[in-house]
Amino acid sequence: MAMHPCTKLWQAFLEAALSDAMHRGDEGWIGTKDFRMTCYLADLDPEAVADRFKAGRAAKFKKFPTAA
Repeated sequence: MAMHPCTKLWQAFLEAALSDAMHRGDEGWIGTKDFRMTCYLADLDPEAVADRFKAGRAAKFKKFPTAA
């Protein structure tokens, strides 16, 4: 079954918003009512999206060596 075009649009929006949040280090939008609505419109589970976002941020910072 093909995905509805509106769902694809919301998924693209969500991907762009998460990318912006990742680059700016601004997680304030994650978990808000607007974030949850965007996830629902993108046919995605908001908790799973938030968990993956946070895991991705943690992995990003693990790539850099720590100062001793």
